[in-house]
Amino acid sequence: MSGAAFSFGLDAAPSTFDILFLASAGEKVEFHEPSWLAVIVAGTLAIVGAIYVLVSARAMYLAPDALSQLNMVGPAVGVGIPLLIAANLVYSWSIEGFVLGYWIRGIVAIFALLVMSAVGSYAMGRALHATHWDHTVPLSGGQRPKEPR
Repeated sequence: MSGAAFSFGLDAAPSTFDILFLASAGEKVEFHEPSWLAVIVAGTLAIVGAIYVLVSARAMYLAPDALSQLNMVGPAVGVGIPLLIAANLVYSWSIEGFVLGYWIRGIVAIFALLVMSAVGSYAMGRALHATHWDHTVPLSGGQRPKEPR
């Protein structure tokens, strides 16, 4: 890579970190620090999305039966993971600027996630009911309370 022109905002020699991200020799690469507003927005989106996933996982663990566990996946897949994708978009836009390809990839990822969530929930619900398993019995193996006569 000798003789390659580098422009990193400083006139110092490029570090190993900078060289790893060069696409080809002779290409000028500029690194932009994200603004504090972009970092706060991306961080907030990521934290809220992670909390949705964590709370959904905890609720799924505490759900009394398989049908309830299946229903607890909804908030994580419908809100939590799209928020994480949006946080990634905001952060990448703050570093590289608006890139149409990233935006399209993010929209397609969120759309595909929501479609697969609906299809997966439908298939798992049908499979659960097709087994004719009594989904009102607790998963812990406990007994259902006796019905009064």
